[in-house]
Amino acid sequence: MQSADFQPNAPGNIVKTTFEDVFPSGTRVQIEGTAFVPHPLPPHAEIREWRGELFDIHDDLKTSLLRLDAEINLLPGKTLLLSAMQTREAQASSRIENTFASVREIALAALGTPHVPEQSREVFRNRQAIMAALESPLPVSGRLLKEMHSTLIVDPRHTPGQYRTKQVCIGDASLGFRGARFVPPPGVSVPACMGDWEIRCHAGDGKAPEWDQYPYFVRLALLHYQFEAIHPFSDGNGRLGRALVTVAPVKDGQLQHPVCNLSEWVQANRQQYYDRLLRVSTHGEWLPWVRFFFVAISSQAKADLARARRVSGLYERYVTTVTTKRVSILASRLIDYIFRQQAITIVQAARVLDLSYNAAKKHVENLEDLGMLRGQDDVERGKLYFAEEIMDAIRGDGPDEPSSREDL
Repeated sequence: MQSADFQPNAPGNIVKTTFEDVFPSGTRVQIEGTAFVPHPLPPHAEIREWRGELFDIHDDLKTSLLRLDAEINLLPGKTLLLSAMQTREAQASSRIENTFASVREIALAALGTPHVPEQSREVFRNRQAIMAALESPLPVSGRLLKEMHSTLIVDPRHTPGQYRTKQVCIGDASLGFRGARFVPPPGVSVPACMGDWEIRCHAGDGKAPEWDQYPYFVRLALLHYQFEAIHPFSDGNGRLGRALVTVAPVKDGQLQHPVCNLSEWVQANRQQYYDRLLRVSTHGEWLPWVRFFFVAISSQAKADLARARRVSGLYERYVTTVTTKRVSILASRLIDYIFRQQAITIVQAARVLDLSYNAAKKHVENLEDLGMLRGQDDVERGKLYFAEEIMDAIRGDGPDEPSSREDL
C-alpha cells in the first residue's frame, strides 16, 4: 500500500505498522510498512450535499425492497422461500472470495455427508451464520458479529469468534505485504475502531446525533464500508460484511424479512465494488460508493422478486400435486424439507417423518415418481435424492457455477 495514494481528504490516518511474513521454510520475517485507520463515522461531508443526488436512487432502493418484503408475505411457503434466498446469497457472497460451490454441493453439506469439498462446507457455514444471526436475540453489534464469525470460520489459525491481533493485508498473495492493495488497521487498533463502529449501529440513542440525521440505508452503506475498512477478523470479513447488509435491516426493524441482499449483483461487478470501497479510503469518495451500494441493493431486490415468484410457484405446484394425487399428508412435510435443503437420504427422511426406514423409503419414492426428486447412487454415501427443479429455480436463469477455487 502506497501512502501517496491517500489524498488529504482521506477519511482516516496512515500509521506505521509491522507485518509478519512466514516463508515456506518456517522462517518468520518482520516487514515495516503503513496501515490505514479510518476515522469514526459519519464522514465529514455534509449530508445536505448528498440528499439531492441520492433522492431518486434512494427512493428506488426503498420501493424495490419494500415491494419484495411485502410480496414475500403473500407467497406460499414463505419460510422455505427465504431459506432458498439465503442459500443463494451465501453462494454468491462466497463466490466473490473465489470460493465456489453448487447448490447441489451446499445441499450435500447440509446433510452432513462425508467427502463434501471443504469449500462447499464453507458456503454452507456462510448460510448458517446468516440464519443464526437472524435467530439470535442480539442486536447488530460486535458480539453478534463474533458469534457469526465462530459459525463461519472453523480453522483455529483464524481464531473463530475473536478479533484479530495481528496485521493483515488485502491484495494479491503473490505480491506480499509490500504489494498489498490495502492495509487495514493494526491489530492493536481493532477494538477501538469496532467500538466506534458499534456505537454507529444504534442510531437515535444520542451518542452520535450527527449520525442520526442520515437515512437508514445511507447509514447501512457507510457501516458496510467501515466494517470492510477495519477488517476486524483475520478471515471472513468480506462475507460477514455482506451478511451484515442482509441481517441488519431485519434486526433494526426496517424490513420484516432478510431480503436486503448485496452479493449476487456485486459478484457480477466485483472489481467495481473493490474499487469503490478503496476510493472511499484513498479519496473520501463517499457519494459514488453510496450510489453504487444503492444500485446493487435495488437491482438485486428486483432479481430476487423474480426468483421468489419462481420458487413459490414451484412450491404451490408441488403441494397441489400431492393433494390432487391423494398422496399421504406426510408428503407435504417432505416437500417442505426438500425446499429447505434440496437433497435428502432415506435415513434423513425417516427422521423428518418419524417413520421406519422402509416406510420413509416409500414416501421418497412417491416424490421421485412425481418428478420432484431424482435418485442418484453413490458408492460412498448410499443413494441420494436431489430436488433438481428446486435447485434450478434457486439458481435462476444462469448456469450453476463450477465447484472449484480459482485465483484472481
